Amino acid sequence: MTYNVLKCHNMYKEGQVGFSGNYLNKFDEAGRLSLPAKMREELRAGFGNDALMAYSINGIVKIYPKSVYDVNMKNMHEAAKQNANAYKIFRILSSSAFAVEINSSGRMNIPAQIRQSADLKEECYVIGSYDVIELWNKEKWEKESASFDLALEDNAAVLSGFMDMIVSE
Repeated sequence: MTYNVLKCHNMYKEGQVGFSGNYLNKFDEAGRLSLPAKMREELRAGFGNDALMAYSINGIVKIYPKSVYDVNMKNMHEAAKQNANAYKIFRILSSSAFAVEINSSGRMNIPAQIRQSADLKEECYVIGSYDVIELWNKEKWEKESASFDLALEDNAAVLSGFMDMIVSE
């Protein structure tokens, strides 16, 4: 039996699943981080090499394919127009975005201010989260992933809902 994961916003080409996996990677002395080959291939296959990096509210650096970022920001901008406080948050989030350049070796520069804001040290986890790649502080990710097993039982309904989204053929 094969499974197809439902596509989000039709941003992926036919047959593409999205970013997945977790990898512990080290920064080099210039502050560059290697993007795992699997994620680099998914990014290039589906979106070219255009990506944006943004620091999120919860201390995670997110790397979006530009087309995904544009859709998200357009939707947020429309919602933020309705409320002055929401617009302030939108402004902070949008001003934290930087273009990502991935060199021929698969490395990208992570600006010092973003590394410091997210407490990214010598190494960090690179996490595939479907339409976004996340950079996590090593200790924070290890704590988060360890707590996952404990939360499974408490979140059985959520997991069941996810399973309902998978269509069998």
